[in-house]
Amino acid sequence: MKIAVFGGAFNPIHYGHLQLSHEFAKRLKLDKVMLIPSSTPPHKLYADMAPGKDRLEMCRLSVEGDPLFLVSDIEIERAGASFTADTLDKLTELYPNARWYLITGADMFLTLGTWHRFDDIARMAILCTAPRDDIESAKLREYAAVLEKRGAKCMIEDIPKTDISSTKIRRLIAAGKDIDGFVPTAVKDYIYENSLYKNVIDSTENADAQFIEIIRGRLTPYRFRHSIAVAEQAKHLALLYGADPKKAYTAGIFHDIMKDEPKAALLQMLSDFGIILNNAQMASPCCWHAIAGAEFVRNILKIGDDDIINAVRYHTTARAGMSPLEKTIFIADFTSLDRDYPDIDEMRRRAEFGSEVAMEYALSYTIRELLNKSAVILPDAIDAYNEIIALKQKESDNYAATKPPQK
Repeated sequence: MKIAVFGGAFNPIHYGHLQLSHEFAKRLKLDKVMLIPSSTPPHKLYADMAPGKDRLEMCRLSVEGDPLFLVSDIEIERAGASFTADTLDKLTELYPNARWYLITGADMFLTLGTWHRFDDIARMAILCTAPRDDIESAKLREYAAVLEKRGAKCMIEDIPKTDISSTKIRRLIAAGKDIDGFVPTAVKDYIYENSLYKNVIDSTENADAQFIEIIRGRLTPYRFRHSIAVAEQAKHLALLYGADPKKAYTAGIFHDIMKDEPKAALLQMLSDFGIILNNAQMASPCCWHAIAGAEFVRNILKIGDDDIINAVRYHTTARAGMSPLEKTIFIADFTSLDRDYPDIDEMRRRAEFGSEVAMEYALSYTIRELLNKSAVILPDAIDAYNEIIALKQKESDNYAATKPPQK
């Protein structure tokens, strides 16, 4: 029996999903297509995501009476991070005689080689996708050749695309517009009966207030309070360090946005975005939330300000060549009013004197702590420290060269 696994948020499922399924079934002579709505993944806006039970029910309603489809709750019941390899493990156990195909979108296909247990995925399923245009088709086929060298079997099908998207449907609903022709009638009725997708985040109006609500839904009360405290401190320090106070406040809100996600979920998210951690980063789980947070801000919240993104990305490690905003967030995280550690009073005192003085003290403190724990020190932190010390030495040498000789 040939069964395709088609997973995703399905938020909501629409005619584009169903059309793609039928086209793959026809071309690959599939017996069944199994729709598997995911548990809420870490790289989705919770405020924009219908509960799992609703997305599951909409999948069921959309294919009711169509013999091609199966609908599975395997990932929603599992909850947490949904690893495709784990799902295929379970499915091969439930259907030992099935031949599995994995349908992914083009963007996701181009990250498959980085997925958790990719070699097992390639062993258990044929990897399938469809390009959106000729340029993407060439890119997909080139990447498929790379995956096939690793033992995968890939199928790239030129299936005509629709202009339907779940994002478009949610925006139409929030605007009070009709969605006829985008989703089956039963799905449309379910959405309206359950008041789904009435509110969509609009980052163009009252942005920080909306961003605060986003982190409120993602963080523990303790971490939420810390984030607001860092935002307030960042706004204060920005005025001292020559950074934009408004951008500093926004970056402070976001800096820990992924802090409360489980480690497995962070790794899955980074994999989904094609981020490959080096050995030092893999040995430093404390930095994963910052890397993932930057990707969330860039790709999910669609904030295109690289300075804000980098401030989130490097708020734990620092780096050489930091902008005034990056330094502001790094030091604000050290000195926010909720912080309480042995050197906090001295750290706050130095923060008021300037970013370089505060950066040197903060990095020295961090590196000593890591050395005492025999923990990995990331190269970015070392580069940041060395840059500050080299600059300090250069300034000292320049002063000595210009100082009048003593009589």
